[in-house]
Amino acid sequence: MPDEGRSTAQAPSAYENPEVDHSVNVGAGSPLREFFSLSLWLMLAVALLVGAVFLGARWLAPLVPPSWEQRMVQPILAQWRGTAQESAAARQRRVWLQALADRLRPAMQWPADMPLTVHWLQSDVPNAFATLGGHVFIHQGLIDRVESENALAMVLAHEMAHIRHRDPIVALGGGLVVGLSLQAVLGGGSLLGSGGVAGEAAAALSQLSFSRRQERAADAAALAAMQAHYGHLADTDAFFARMLREERSGSVPEFLRTHPDTASRVQAIRAAANGHAAAAVPLPAFMRSAEKKGKER
Repeated sequence: MPDEGRSTAQAPSAYENPEVDHSVNVGAGSPLREFFSLSLWLMLAVALLVGAVFLGARWLAPLVPPSWEQRMVQPILAQWRGTAQESAAARQRRVWLQALADRLRPAMQWPADMPLTVHWLQSDVPNAFATLGGHVFIHQGLIDRVESENALAMVLAHEMAHIRHRDPIVALGGGLVVGLSLQAVLGGGSLLGSGGVAGEAAAALSQLSFSRRQERAADAAALAAMQAHYGHLADTDAFFARMLREERSGSVPEFLRTHPDTASRVQAIRAAANGHAAAAVPLPAFMRSAEKKGKER
């Protein structure tokens, strides 16, 4: 019987690391090909998501009450008004433009709850634009390029039509929501900071661009308003014809950057007028700048 107190010596066993099977979790295809495939699918998914959000935003944007639009732009307008000093001549021109817009309201079937405020800007740029909250801005450079109230009223009615059709909120809403969606999906940037999409949207209010369909609809509404208000379409093409001449001379006016296809719109306006001659209403002398009056002398 073996002695319980004696320890039995055992020979040490030999151990070797097993050979690694490199085929585990490795596909038969190329890793680089799989990377590009996954990247393309991701890009497609993001594009579909952004497109769906964009279309949804453009569909929902007109449902935003006009009063909400006013609250959105109020801080920006308050800051702008705080830095601008209005002279007596500037106030006279602004009041006249506002009165002209108010006279055009019935012809455009303007809703009672939709605000409309016209601003005059001391600028030689021939430009006008409509933005959120029922605000229309008219540059002096545009006024100096027309000779009649009718020509100026056509441009004003065009911008009013954009507001009437809710084009500014549609344009801003689509672009803003797409930007926010991309930042949420791809990351980067602050959503609300000065460098984010929401911060940049405030600076882009005067640069809203509308589609050709929206432009044609605004022209049609403006022509209908001119016919209803004046009883004719005399001089309604004057400003656009002037812009077309400047465009063909080599310079591209600011107005044309967001109002494309000038030649076609001039033809459409003249076709609507159908060659009927009528007397246009002269533009008041105080609406012209000093430089314009000096050239006329």
